Amino acid sequence: MKMFYLLLLLILPVLVHAQYDFTGTWEGTLTQNTGGFAPEYEFILHLQQDGKKITGRSYVKFDNIFAEMKLKGQLVGDKAIHWEESEIIDHWKQENMEWCYKQATLFIVAQGKEDKLEGPWSGNTGDSECIPGKIMLKRTSPRA
Repeated sequence: MKMFYLLLLLILPVLVHAQYDFTGTWEGTLTQNTGGFAPEYEFILHLQQDGKKITGRSYVKFDNIFAEMKLKGQLVGDKAIHWEESEIIDHWKQENMEWCYKQATLFIVAQGKEDKLEGPWSGNTGDSECIPGKIMLKRTSPRA
């Protein structure tokens, strides 16, 4: 009987220490510091998690300007992810604009019963650094 309790004490922390599942749709805002094209954009992440690997799409929009991009990344610990955009899937922009390929490390922030995904982002157009900012998202409920 003592052996059973000893094993339980050793195994219980492993069972309780669960990895957060980031799979789903996260919606909110992406801000850009002073000097950017706009101070705030609509931003959506569609994420799939397979173990520690993250894949998915990002969607950024300001007025009628938008871009949807592929992304890939990985877990950072149990409550954060790091991802990078890799390819434009669809977009519309003004002729004089360049798209910023973003990367971010986002952390789960628990607020009551609602989880938020937040953190700083940075990026590059291929020719120059983008003016960075912050991402603030909430997980959305699946729609019927």
